[in-house]
Amino acid sequence: MTETPRDNEETIATTPVGKVENFVSKHFVRLLVWLAVSGGALAIFGPWILYVTGLTGETDANLRLHILYVTGGTIAVLGLVETHRKNTVDREKAEVEKENYKKTQDHQTSVLEEQQRQFNVTMDQEREKIKADKAKNEQEHIRQVHAERRSRYSTAIEQLSNDKASIRLGGVYTLVGLVDEWLADEKTIPNIEERRKEGQVIINNLCAYIRSPFLLAERAKQLDGPYTKDLQEDFGGDKEKFDADKRAFSRDKAALEEERQIRQSIIKEIRERLQDIGTPNSWSKFDYNFSNAHYFYVVSFGYSYFSASSKFTGAVFLQDADFSRVKFTERAPFFGATFTERVDFSRVKFTERAPFSGATFPQGVDFSGATFPQGVDFSRATFSWTANFSGAEFTGNADFSGAEFTQNAHFSGAEFTGNAHFSEAEFTGNADFSEAEFTGNADFSEAEFAEASFSGAEFTQNAHFPETEFTGNADFSWAKFTGYANLSETKFTQNAHFSGAEFTGNAYFSEAEFTGNAYFSWAEFAEASFSWAEFAEASFSGAEFTGNADFSWAKFTGYANLSETKFTQNAHFSWAEFAEASFSGAEFTKIAHFHKAAFENKPIFEYTLDNKTYKARFSCKVAPGDYNFEVSHISPYKIETEEQEHNSVKFIIPKGTELFDPDDPFV
Repeated sequence: MTETPRDNEETIATTPVGKVENFVSKHFVRLLVWLAVSGGALAIFGPWILYVTGLTGETDANLRLHILYVTGGTIAVLGLVETHRKNTVDREKAEVEKENYKKTQDHQTSVLEEQQRQFNVTMDQEREKIKADKAKNEQEHIRQVHAERRSRYSTAIEQLSNDKASIRLGGVYTLVGLVDEWLADEKTIPNIEERRKEGQVIINNLCAYIRSPFLLAERAKQLDGPYTKDLQEDFGGDKEKFDADKRAFSRDKAALEEERQIRQSIIKEIRERLQDIGTPNSWSKFDYNFSNAHYFYVVSFGYSYFSASSKFTGAVFLQDADFSRVKFTERAPFFGATFTERVDFSRVKFTERAPFSGATFPQGVDFSGATFPQGVDFSRATFSWTANFSGAEFTGNADFSGAEFTQNAHFSGAEFTGNAHFSEAEFTGNADFSEAEFTGNADFSEAEFAEASFSGAEFTQNAHFPETEFTGNADFSWAKFTGYANLSETKFTQNAHFSGAEFTGNAYFSEAEFTGNAYFSWAEFAEASFSWAEFAEASFSGAEFTGNADFSWAKFTGYANLSETKFTQNAHFSWAEFAEASFSGAEFTKIAHFHKAAFENKPIFEYTLDNKTYKARFSCKVAPGDYNFEVSHISPYKIETEEQEHNSVKFIIPKGTELFDPDDPFV
């Protein structure tokens, strides 16, 4: 029997087996054959040999059986050893195969990863290439889009100078559309500021077109009317010249109207886009320069919203202009502007200071309900027709110094939170400041008024009217002067109404002139000075002076009614001149001085009406010497006095008057 080689198994094994197992494995077949042959031979011949040799009496069957058992057991042991060896080899072989498989898998994984990496690198390169190509294509597309727009822009600019109105109008609409395109183009220009820069260039061109001169505009008034020339008077009967001139007039009239429509279209397109306040495509954040523009057509910006610079300096508006409810959040100068026809600024709001200095308003202007948070400048402005500022709010300083109001000026209910400057202003028509509120200082020094009403007005700070002239009636009835009220050297040519007025601070009327009637009845004064003032008819009946009242050197050429007037503090009438004067019912709580006063008629200190006698009263709490009734020696009439006594104290007071105790609550 040939032995099976074991070389492969030995080379595969990674862990060496025992020597016995190695020997058994190497000679396994031989050992089996040898054991089988040897065991068989021994079992057959062993007992016989023993029998022959006489060692046993007969052949021992048991011995033969045991020999076979031993031989089989040995063969079984060899089988177990071989089986164990094979199991060990198989296990080691399996481990080796497993390790080899793992190495194979790891190798395959590394190969796959490397392939994946190379694939990814390739794909990244492809993507970068695609991206670069796409970016290049996009840049090229953007360049083409922008180039196409700029080409259209250049063409539109050229169209604006074309002789044909229809082509010029087409250029306008092209430019308007381009602005919208730039603003909406988030794809090619993500930055809104960059988009606005592109749009601003076009806006500048549209504004420049509005500002550009148009020769026929100077003849707008003539061309808007019918042809008026006469064949005989203007052309001496030359029919050919007459027809040629008439055709030229019609041609110019049509050209003017065409240009008017073009420019109105620009204003209309701008206005429509100035009302989209909350949208990102709004035109509100563009700068608009309309300085020195000549508007020979109706202009309407009503309800527009300007959130950037807008200039109307020196602009001329030949027809109606509408700025009602417009909001200007940045500076919007109108100084030197001329509004030939009516203009509406009602409820307009200027967030920054509004300059209108030197502006001219030949027709009516309406600023009612307007708001000026940072003030307004109307200095040297001219209002030739009605100017309506009723209900306007002037939060900052309001400067109307040197302004001219030829017709009515309405400031009723207006609020002046800052200082109000009307110095040297001229009001030829009615000036209505009734119910106006002046929280800051109000300066009307050297102003000139015809008819003026400040009835119910409130002056919280100082009110300056020095050297102001009122040629018509001046109505300050129920006005309130909380601060200093200076009306010194003021001239009241007609009637002056201060009835019910309240002067909480000092009131100065020194050297004021009241040529007409002066009504101060029921007025209330703290400190009041009328020294050197001149009155025609003057009524202070029911007035109350809680501070000192100084009428020294005052002159009353008419009737001076001070009946029922209350003088809580000192009352000075020294050197005053009275034509007629009544002090009946008046109360003098402190000093009363009539030293060197003059009366052309008998002064009245008491009178009777409906069986009731009204007597002047003098306090018994002052020193007797604080009463002085020694009038001027040249006075035609004296103040007749008499001696009265109170608590053994003697007083010299006018005859017919009475003493009273101001501390007595029952008096």
